[in-house]
Amino acid sequence: MSVSQEQVYLVVGGEGFLGRTIVNALVSRRTQSGSSDVIRVLDLRRNYQDENVEFYQGDITKTADVEAALTASGRTATVVFHTASPVMKAPEAVHAKVNIEGTKVLLEACRLAGVDRFVFTSSASVAYSGGPLEYVDESIGYAESFADYYSETKAIAEKMALEYNDKYGMRTAALRPSGIFGPGDRQVTTGALSAQKRNFPVLVQVGDNKALFDFTYVDNLAAAHISCADKLYDDNVCGQAFFITNDQPIGMWSFMRLLWAAVGDTRGPMLIIPNFLATIILAFLKFLASIHLVKHDVPFVFGMTFTPRYFNITKAKKYLGYKPTVSYSEGVPIAVKSCLERWAKEEEEQNLLKSQK
Repeated sequence: MSVSQEQVYLVVGGEGFLGRTIVNALVSRRTQSGSSDVIRVLDLRRNYQDENVEFYQGDITKTADVEAALTASGRTATVVFHTASPVMKAPEAVHAKVNIEGTKVLLEACRLAGVDRFVFTSSASVAYSGGPLEYVDESIGYAESFADYYSETKAIAEKMALEYNDKYGMRTAALRPSGIFGPGDRQVTTGALSAQKRNFPVLVQVGDNKALFDFTYVDNLAAAHISCADKLYDDNVCGQAFFITNDQPIGMWSFMRLLWAAVGDTRGPMLIIPNFLATIILAFLKFLASIHLVKHDVPFVFGMTFTPRYFNITKAKKYLGYKPTVSYSEGVPIAVKSCLERWAKEEEEQNLLKSQK
């Protein structure tokens, strides 16, 4: 099949942060090319009213829901993007249900329906055990022990997706983003701005800020997904995993201060916790998480504030033709503006509800 022929795209999780960005990119490409590609979304709930896409409400752990979206109107999806995933701080049971069971159901339904190409949104965390990762590429393999359960379930799901490649006539690949941010982001940007509101996190820095970290602007990641789908006929792409970043390694605290500066907070830290002390605190947090006195994501996030974690994306550049087009300087103001607008809208809605009581 030629990629230039009419396609039927299904974005699983297409009402979420990354999924909606992929949908918008597909709609934009369809408009520019004048194609008649079909764009479908499968999600638990509808967040956008968009006449440009077909929406199917459903749960990816339910075979009937998945099949309905895959084969609607008697036309089987040719490309499936699997972006559905709980937020990192979700309970472990939810990660197991969505990331493992949901992926298993989705892959098998795609195989039976005759889907041609499948792109799985994985995570750079599948290679992260909590120790330093400095400019590593895909040859590093999976973590021997995962930093948290979210990462473990993502690794299990990625393995499943890649194992389906070429066994059943379906081509699969996985993309591993690091630190996704952008408009609609409810984790990186929202977390940083929420911390700024509390004031204290801006004044206390964990570590010396020499450890580099990778973030990925969501539009760049969406473009990588579409390019990956287009190139899945290439033997260098199908069955492969690719790290995807902005290719701009940066100190974690430097990135946070870019976000804080966008809301006018340019203060520097008044207290810097040395790396050796941060390491002791991290060990204690891991113990507390093991006995469920703190959430499983707490030591994971704390550790990333002073541990190097950045990646070599040569493979994605070479075989996907990936090139990040939105830099931090361009993306951060957009992400912050989107977050502030959402908060203002939510506050307005809450005030309206209060006034009606």
